[in-house]
Amino acid sequence: MPLNDPDDPDYCEYGCPICRKAREGNPFAAFLQKAELFLTGGGCSWGKARKRKYGVNPDEPLPSR
Repeated sequence: MPLNDPDDPDYCEYGCPICRKAREGNPFAAFLQKAELFLTGGGCSWGKARKRKYGVNPDEPLPSR
């Protein structure tokens, strides 16, 4: 977990155990992620950084390139 860099969008994409598993379809991780998105108004700092870099919310897959 890159605690020294809370603006690392790649952690949300490739390292976060909740976001990554939620995007893969794990229902428990998806529930936790939805709760986090609701409570924080957009997700944690890594999820918000992912939104800025890739243009998608933490619960959405990356668009095809």
